[in-house]
Amino acid sequence: MAGTNARPLSFCISGQQLELLRKLDYPCSEKVLESATFLDDEGFILTGSRNELETLAGFVAGDANHSRAGRRRDQLYDIAEALESVL
Repeated sequence: MAGTNARPLSFCISGQQLELLRKLDYPCSEKVLESATFLDDEGFILTGSRNELETLAGFVAGDANHSRAGRRRDQLYDIAEALESVL
């Protein structure tokens, strides 16, 4: 499958955003979350295939669109934007 063998893509998120993704435990996020690498003050870099990140972006955007206004929704939108920026 091309998505599995293609060059991995990476994106950066904050520690709080990473913890939120871990809590939400999307079925497609296991490998991406395992790739989390600390980057000093910048937060964490996560890596995955295009297919993994596209799937994760869909889950995150869906939750962001259905969340009430507030910090969680803002974090979800920020994560979705980080994912979309690399896709």
